[in-house]
This record gives sequence, C-alpha cells and structure tokens, in this order.
Amino acid sequence: MKILIDIKHPAQLNLFKGLSRDLEKEGWEVTICYLERGKLPKIIQREYQGFHTVPVGSSKGTKWSIMWDGNVKRTFTFLNMIRKNKYDICIAASSIPLALAGRLSGVPVIQFYDDPERGKINTINAKLSKQLFFPPIVEKDKKTSIFNCLKEWSYLSPNRFKPDPSILEKYDLKPNEYVFVREVSNKSFNYYDQDDAIVCKFSPKMNPKAKVLLSLEDKTIADKFPKHWTILEEPVGDIHSLIYYSKLVISSGDSMAREGAMLGVPSVYCGIRKMKANELLMGLGLLQHLPKDEAIPFINETIAEKFDENKQEQVRGKLLVDWDDMNVFMKNQINNYKNN
Repeated sequence: MKILIDIKHPAQLNLFKGLSRDLEKEGWEVTICYLERGKLPKIIQREYQGFHTVPVGSSKGTKWSIMWDGNVKRTFTFLNMIRKNKYDICIAASSIPLALAGRLSGVPVIQFYDDPERGKINTINAKLSKQLFFPPIVEKDKKTSIFNCLKEWSYLSPNRFKPDPSILEKYDLKPNEYVFVREVSNKSFNYYDQDDAIVCKFSPKMNPKAKVLLSLEDKTIADKFPKHWTILEEPVGDIHSLIYYSKLVISSGDSMAREGAMLGVPSVYCGIRKMKANELLMGLGLLQHLPKDEAIPFINETIAEKFDENKQEQVRGKLLVDWDDMNVFMKNQINNYKNN
C-alpha cells in the first residue's frame, strides 16, 4: 500500500511523524512531501531520515509566492505525482492543492485540522476531500468528523513523548527555573493580520531577573530583546523537552502556546487570534489568552511562583485518560478510507 503525506509547516511535521513510522512498520510505502519554506526542509531531512521525502512547491512569504508557488504549482506537481505513483490514499492537515489533485485523480484525501476559523479554506477542503477531521470544536456533518483531542497530542502524549533532561546541560539550565518564549513573524500566512514583535515590545516589562530562552522566527530583530535572553539556534534538537522543563511558556503564535499547555506548563498566548482550539484548553484551565501586554501581570506572577511538578504530571495523566490516541485514530481512518 502506498500513501502520500503533505507537510506545510513544523506543526504538521510533528503531527504526522509518529503516524509515518507506524505505517512504515506495517509495510506501507510512505512518501513525505513538504513545502520549501523557511527551516522546514532542514527539519524534514533531520526528522524523516530514511523516508522518501520530496519538496513540492515553495513559499517566500509574499502573497504572490503563497498563491503561485505554494498553491497553483503545488497542485500540478501533486497531480503528476499521484498519477505516476498510483497512491492508495493521501493525507494532509490543510492542503487544497493536494485535495484538488486527489479529487481529479480519483484518489481519496483525508485531512486532520484544528482551525475552523479558516471558513472558506475548510469549506473547499471538505468538498474536495473524502473527509475532514477536527477536534470537538465544530459541528459534525456529512464531510466533517471529530477526533477527541488536539492534533499536538499526536506527539506530546505521554505514550509518544518522554522528556530528556540532558538537553538542559547545553544551555546551563535547571528544571523549572526558566521561561520559554516563542516569537513568530507576521510575515507568515497565519499571522498577516497580527502586530509584529508582540513579545519584543513588552519584554522590558517582564521580570528582569528571569532566565529566558527565546525561539525567534525573525532573527533580524534579535538585538531588540533584553541582552540577557538566550536566543536558540533553530532547528533545536529537542525543543519539546526544553518546553517541558520550563516554568512558563509565552508565545505570540498559537501552536507553541498549546504545546506548552499540553506539556503541563503554565502557558500564555499573547497573539490576537481567537481560536476554538485554544478555547478548548482555556476551558480546562491549561492556557491563558492575554493579547499583547495584557499578559504581563500573569507572566510576572507565574515567574515569582514555585513550579508545581505534581500538577504537571496530573494534567498530562488526565489528558491521557480523557483524550484519543491521535495516531491510532489516524491509522483507523486511513484503513477506513483507502481506495474508498
């Protein structure tokens, strides 16, 4: 059996990493397609060693590049690949090019996504795909179904992720005594409508005694952050262990804020987007959404508090019981829909 998996950014890379390995062990021939965007190609080569990986399309961050290189050209490339290689099924998180190519080729495409706010994109994907799956934050219908977790759980569940404290030695860190910060760039598609350098602008108001690790997407603004902050060189070998052992996660992007929450770390999303996936975690008391410098009181209070390791393990244990095993769920859907 042959399967094509499309990856457009690191969160999707992590979503499908465990699934790809499981399928390969079961005898599937797995092709990993990826968008040439930022550091993604380098991360793909590191994380998917031994797999057949193929660059499909690119994105330089401009609207023209996103439309032409990242959508139109990708569609034709996928169409040629599917017809040539005769895949049994194709998988993506949100990929109109792949869904259209699959529809034209008569090959089923199923997608696993978590952003219902992308209304028009989701409507098109649902029409073109065999099935579109969301967390329990949408209404189920003929083409939209539900999985009972968030997509990040596929690689952050205790069944999949075991934190490695040895990563701390590289940065001279002690567990639960530093803050992990992620600053995204508004030059990417998801954040075009967001102010740039949100954390950078309020960083002088943060407790100056806090030890901070900074994951910075746009390195051109590195000199604008406090001098004592440590800027990570991406790709980081074990970024999720660094998040797990932090005492607080601050992110202007939504994905890493959710990751911190699922790892049982107090987490704050300071971006402007209102997202139902975030609201699910907010309802469980695991995530704070405090746009821009509204986050400062929570940040400084959390920095001053002692980290509760028992609570961290209780959070992860409860999610393990309450939520689906995302990788098992995806494999079941693949077997249901292949050649269907």
